[in-house]
Amino acid sequence: MLSRRRVLLGSAVGLLGAGALAACSDAPPTAAPATTPNPPAPTTTTTARVPYVGDQRAVALCAATSALAASLYSGAVLAAGDGRLGQVPGVITAFLAGAGAQHTEHAAAWNALLTAAGRPAVTGTPLTVESDRRAALGRAAAPTDLLTLAVDVEAMVGGTVTARAAEFTDPGAAALAATLAPVAAMHGATASFLLGRPTGATPSAAGAPLGLDALTT
Repeated sequence: MLSRRRVLLGSAVGLLGAGALAACSDAPPTAAPATTPNPPAPTTTTTARVPYVGDQRAVALCAATSALAASLYSGAVLAAGDGRLGQVPGVITAFLAGAGAQHTEHAAAWNALLTAAGRPAVTGTPLTVESDRRAALGRAAAPTDLLTLAVDVEAMVGGTVTARAAEFTDPGAAALAATLAPVAAMHGATASFLLGRPTGATPSAAGAPLGLDALTT
């Protein structure tokens, strides 16, 4: 079986080409050097810098959402190992670690689309929901709480990617979304199974998809 990393990075780099993301760049053109001996003083205006526009902003949102998922899973693995949640079954820890590693690769694949288009990669987890999701992890008191968090995280990631997929004009971004959304669904179904719930159980409100306004950069 091909590694997940090869599949994801192949989608990010191979499908992008010179797609619509590059066309969305908002970088201003470089001004030609002045040739007059006494050029007039330039007029300066201050405007808010918007690093991502069009498809780029949706891609950046997906990158940040995957990065937050990876970070939450990393924290969940640490919580499972520090003893405060009691005895955490190995299958749960393995699931959390594996899902987190895949979300790290997903974030890298989204960022590859941005950097290939000449835009900066998303760093950190710049989302309005970050503090709430981390607080939910901090409230975990049993192994089942970690799995419940995972159900919501995967619903949030999968729903966000699916919603953005319908809006992409760049074929590389659309193809990557189609590749990654089923992985989030698989993770969510696995977490539900480990909880003993139906795999199609409805997540809590914390699992709602994120809109573009959730991105803070």
